[in-house]
Amino acid sequence: MHRIIIGNLLAMTIFQATADQWVVRGNQHHLKAHGITVTQPAHGYGYINSANKNKIESLSAHEQSHWQLLEASKFHPIKPSQAQKRIADPNIELVLTQIDSDRWLSDVVTLTGWNRVTGSQDNDLAKDWIANKLTALGYDVTTPAFQVNNQTTHNIMASQIGLTRPNDWYLIGAHMDSIPYSGGSPGAVDNASGCAAVLEMARVASMHAFEGSLLFICYSGEEQGLLGSAHHVNSLTAAERDDIKAVLTMDMIGYKDGSSHKLLLETSQAQQHIMQHLEQMAATYVPELTVYTSLNPFGSDHMPYINNGMPAILSIDDDWDQYDDYHRSSDLPENLNNNQALYIIRTNMAALASLATLVNSDVIFADDFEAKP
Repeated sequence: MHRIIIGNLLAMTIFQATADQWVVRGNQHHLKAHGITVTQPAHGYGYINSANKNKIESLSAHEQSHWQLLEASKFHPIKPSQAQKRIADPNIELVLTQIDSDRWLSDVVTLTGWNRVTGSQDNDLAKDWIANKLTALGYDVTTPAFQVNNQTTHNIMASQIGLTRPNDWYLIGAHMDSIPYSGGSPGAVDNASGCAAVLEMARVASMHAFEGSLLFICYSGEEQGLLGSAHHVNSLTAAERDDIKAVLTMDMIGYKDGSSHKLLLETSQAQQHIMQHLEQMAATYVPELTVYTSLNPFGSDHMPYINNGMPAILSIDDDWDQYDDYHRSSDLPENLNNNQALYIIRTNMAALASLATLVNSDVIFADDFEAKP
């Protein structure tokens, strides 16, 4: 018999796991739509019995790709962060004031104007718009192509070379593609929210210099099995993989269910140092967030990096599993909360500025700041 902790972690609810108990990660609406009964859902996870496990395993591989199924004994309890606030770097604090959540939301609205299904014409139109915005910021932009179901699609990558550590690379990524189960595919929360966050971080970073090199990526093909991030990893040589010092990915970052603002950080046991750093950044610079941590990585663009030994982490709304409009035509911008997204973007921007080492101390508030697209 094994003891696991799921459900209300603040109350430390403890369940006794037996051979008939499993833990599933998935969106609650999505699971219910497929007849899967989950008890005590929290932090993206819930408890199921063998009958529901068999239902999941009888579904197609595509459906299963959006769920994680774990033996109860192999589930790592989700924990509230214990990081304490430290003395803030005033230069990082000033950079964080440049993040504009209204501009972020405007980019989300633009992206939801396209049904960004991988391989579609709308996906290509969104790709061109993203690439043009990043080019206008002064980045070196490429759009490497790859195949998904015999259709061509593209990642969008924008790089900025570091001043003193050009071979140390820091990646900021999110998927730009969306998927419907019926109707249109605006994909506001999943994942225009994350893609627009990459664009907003790139805009702010473009006004500063860093010791290390930056690579901003908006992936396609995520909904078909993390194919865009896998394509990027597979394109790297062994030496290039060693040069990657941190990968910060964001998925579904603008939704909250209730009054509080919560962030779930997720990585592997081997990469806990990157999680601890983001925990510290949130505690120091974003006290509005309640942060939880998970060592059960699955299902988003951090995985190809983790599986190849690179330090990668996912930032996701802790309430993502409660979002009823997940993968539906009703996943629209009005479901988003600006502050929820702002706090998560600030956490990642603080991590980027500290890890890549912000060089310049003068924050630009003049006309050049307002002119950035």
